[in-house]
Amino acid sequence: MQKVYLSEEKSVFGARLASRFREAGYEVVREPAPGLSFFIDLTDESLPGDGLSVGEGIDAGAAAEAYRRNVCLPLQKLDAAFPDMTGAKRICFLASRDASVEWSRATAGYGRLMARAALYQILTITKNTWLAKGYTFRLFDPMRGEADPEKAADAAFVYFTRDRYDDGPDNLDRNDEGNLLVRDAFGREIPW
Repeated sequence: MQKVYLSEEKSVFGARLASRFREAGYEVVREPAPGLSFFIDLTDESLPGDGLSVGEGIDAGAAAEAYRRNVCLPLQKLDAAFPDMTGAKRICFLASRDASVEWSRATAGYGRLMARAALYQILTITKNTWLAKGYTFRLFDPMRGEADPEKAADAAFVYFTRDRYDDGPDNLDRNDEGNLLVRDAFGREIPW
């Protein structure tokens, strides 16, 4: 049985996503293990002290802790998972359009958002190394507060599990394999 590492199942989104994988015949695990096909990290933590606007000042300690929780810890898990990955070799992370330079509407919470932007850059570098080894990368924005979390989880499941695309000229989704893209719950590409 193929395995899916899923970082959490406590949220409505995480529980629904785990349920979809189980229904499809996958074993959902909470720690990297041999036979892992999917690595899915749902970490997206806001911290106390990180809700300040630029005018109020950014709490450097909260920003550093947001970076540790949202970037360092998930990347440590990913590093531990690489040797165990077989099958689809799909690396998936939650994303947020509010970490986008172009689409952000955020007026506070910059520690978490700076951490997300840093994660995207690190994943771009990682992708450049691991793409040739058969790994693919997916970033998904569940549109918290805008989309129903169960429907967003259903959309994430479809996006995470869909087949790899070739780079043929008629393939509208070919960029998903060669580039690191963020897609939202409606399937739109989010510039970051």
